[in-house]
Amino acid sequence: MKTIRNLFSLKSASTLATAILLSLASCNKTEDASFSSLNSETAIDSKVDEVNDIATAALNSNDAISGRVEDRDDRLECATVVKEASNTRDAGKITLTFKGDCKDDDDDVRTGKIIITWSGGRWYIPGSTHTITLENYTVNGVVMEGTRTVKNVSTTASPLTWTIQGSHKSTWADGTSASRTVNRTRQWVRSLVSPLQDKWIISQTDSSIPAAAGTNRNSKNYSVQITKPLQYVAACGRRVHIPVIGLKTVTVDTEIFTVDYGDGTCDNLITITKNGVSKTVKVDKDGN
Repeated sequence: MKTIRNLFSLKSASTLATAILLSLASCNKTEDASFSSLNSETAIDSKVDEVNDIATAALNSNDAISGRVEDRDDRLECATVVKEASNTRDAGKITLTFKGDCKDDDDDVRTGKIIITWSGGRWYIPGSTHTITLENYTVNGVVMEGTRTVKNVSTTASPLTWTIQGSHKSTWADGTSASRTVNRTRQWVRSLVSPLQDKWIISQTDSSIPAAAGTNRNSKNYSVQITKPLQYVAACGRRVHIPVIGLKTVTVDTEIFTVDYGDGTCDNLITITKNGVSKTVKVDKDGN
């Protein structure tokens, strides 16, 4: 009987150990999926926000702010640019058409159109508004749809400040997609010396409204709060495609993550923390 009891005891222990291992493996897979979804959200956040940067470059090339010699924008060199404006330039339209036959400095290939319309004054004048619409637009095969409205609420010449509201959808080659709405404030800290000293700062417009919210590629709902303003630094160059300073809190269903962009070092690394456990990951620029 003792031998039989021991046999059953060993079997029970073995079964328990197997169950624990399977549970741990399942947890690890869940954690990996969660971190992967954060990687994807971070990448697409920056990629969709990039249309603001491209639109600003196009507007600035059409009607530049005085005070310095502007730098080239390699992304515009890959586009056919058509400009229509009133005599006073208080209203108008710029259409950027990409044919997929050109790479920018970050090896990105674009197709489709970015259409920028503005009214209420020149784009850098307080009170003016411009709308950015994506039409059959893709970046490296990722389809990006949607529209955003950008309103100039500046009270000083520098930084220039805009509020942004938009709705977007991104679809990857494997058929997965993610949707997001954005509600945030964007500032351009513009150097009078060199464009390489410029900074773009993204912050909450209203603490009661998420800076972004939507559904990720895993069909889970998420929301984003920016807890420390996110900074893009021109000196880092185009191959750094995410902010290099800032913090945000991302809630995915009931899971809460903190995303730390770092201390200003020019890299594509973020540190994701959940329940006191942190992991540093490199963000793929296309969210794959």
